[in-house]
Amino acid sequence: MFALYSTLAQVSAAAPVESPSTANVVVVGFLFVMIVLALLAAVTSCIGAFFIKQAARDAAKAAQAAEKAAAGKPTAAGTPAAAASSAPAVDEETEDPAILAVIAAAVHTVMGDRAHRVVSVRSTGPGWAQEGRRQIFSSHRVR
Repeated sequence: MFALYSTLAQVSAAAPVESPSTANVVVVGFLFVMIVLALLAAVTSCIGAFFIKQAARDAAKAAQAAEKAAAGKPTAAGTPAAAASSAPAVDEETEDPAILAVIAAAVHTVMGDRAHRVVSVRSTGPGWAQEGRRQIFSSHRVR
């Protein structure tokens, strides 16, 4: 073991090592950070391009399906398609069938086989924010 230390001491004494200056460390560190950031930007750009192409493909498929549907069935003024297009816009957040299905399933899970019906689903307001404020205010000492 002593021979290894003496060999290392002789090698290090034979080749004096210059410590890098502060400017060199700063420049190398800055270049490293810039290269890593450029690589991250390139990767995220590639991922974004992939999703843009995927969305364009999906939009083209939807347009082709709409053209096929329009070519197959001519719409008149009294058809449901014309009535749906003239109907006022409905808030999609409350009328989403997936959300209604999830809520109905949760009600069924809680209620079991007893008769129940989901009449409406709507937001009651900023309940969670209000509860958070209440907890923060109650954790402070009143002066």
